[in-house]
Amino acid sequence: FVEHGAVQCGFCTPGMIMSAIDIVKRKGKKLDEETVRHELEGNICRCTGYHNIVKAVQRCAADKGNPD
Repeated sequence: FVEHGAVQCGFCTPGMIMSAIDIVKRKGKKLDEETVRHELEGNICRCTGYHNIVKAVQRCAADKGNPD
């Protein structure tokens, strides 16, 4: 999240990180942007428009995801 600038004000960061962990556990390594955006739609971020958050989740999945 830090490497991708996905922690702007920090308000949404805890929820986004918890969601990201769950998404990666359930979906594995291959996450496209549409899937990540859909999965995160219940979390509110007023700073980034989710672009950096989506990239951070995709990177995390590629690095640490399940071997699906």
